Amino acid sequence: MFFKPTDRLAKVRDRLQKEQNLGQKPRTRLSVPRLAFRIFHVAILVFGVIVVVGWYFLVGPSAHLHGSAYNHNQNAVWAQHAWVDQPHTPEEIRGFVENLGAHGVRYVFLHVGPLESDGTIPSARYKELGEFLRVSREYGDRLTFIPWLGQLRSKLPLQQLQVRKNIVHTTQIFVNDFGMKGVHYDIEPIVDGDTDFLFLLEDTRKALGSDALISVALPEMVPDYVFSVARRFMDLKSFLSTDMYREVAARANQITVMTYENSIKSAKVYEYFLKNEIIWITQLLADQPVRILIGLPTYDKPTESFHPEAENIRAGLLGVIDGLNNWRSKKELFEGVALYGAWTTDASEWKTMETLFLKKP
Repeated sequence: MFFKPTDRLAKVRDRLQKEQNLGQKPRTRLSVPRLAFRIFHVAILVFGVIVVVGWYFLVGPSAHLHGSAYNHNQNAVWAQHAWVDQPHTPEEIRGFVENLGAHGVRYVFLHVGPLESDGTIPSARYKELGEFLRVSREYGDRLTFIPWLGQLRSKLPLQQLQVRKNIVHTTQIFVNDFGMKGVHYDIEPIVDGDTDFLFLLEDTRKALGSDALISVALPEMVPDYVFSVARRFMDLKSFLSTDMYREVAARANQITVMTYENSIKSAKVYEYFLKNEIIWITQLLADQPVRILIGLPTYDKPTESFHPEAENIRAGLLGVIDGLNNWRSKKELFEGVALYGAWTTDASEWKTMETLFLKKP
């Protein structure tokens, strides 16, 4: 007895025959188990990609070199005003400069007095500078003394041309009359779009020439994609954008990043933040003729935004070293670390610097 197909089976057979005649593969439905299996495989693949990408950007491939591999003896300190407005014995000056030289310091940002609102500094404020430099150069010939000119931005109307001219003239006094090698500007806060500050850098370069060092202290930089997320959890008012960092880098030789007073309460979080700050900044400025110093705190007075149990020289150095070990960082931009400040760095903190960063284990 012959089986006679139903009308529905006949239609399916005719459709498959037509598709074969047209060179098409017949369409077949996946069984439920097979479909679930494919979905599972796709999910595993997507999850694997997310894990790899997340690991690369959150951890990343790294070397495991000791900090001494990244020490170039080009470190810096901020030095207190007392050295230039009070007399000191040659023995005191010698002890100061030899201690700095023994700890890989090259740049000394020497506070010569806050700028007045008109951009000047009274000479009486640095009346001992000449003698200090004379003696210190006898014992610390490898040190480079840079006048540290600071002021609150709110007290310094840089939009006024005459104020900028006065500041530039002030820098010329220290370079031409005292033989200092440039200027270190620490005007706070510098914010995005502060074109008057950029004009000041341009004017300073024209006045001091191409050989002078123009050093700038800036707050941390956070990439735009990180900023949009991090600002929901942290106070990021003092951070600068990538655009402003590049504008400053195009006009300065050296940027010292002030990586402290971030309200961070965990040393591990501070380490992780500094690791990424190294990666972000060196990647951002890889095509710029600028060098980077990472400023680390050595003071221990807590405030609402500063927790010394978290933000300290040990955690800071560990973060810096971790960042430099990461393959994504552009290590050639890194010049050293800068300690704030020389007057708060005690023997135990110098020892930490030696152990983690200066001397091979």
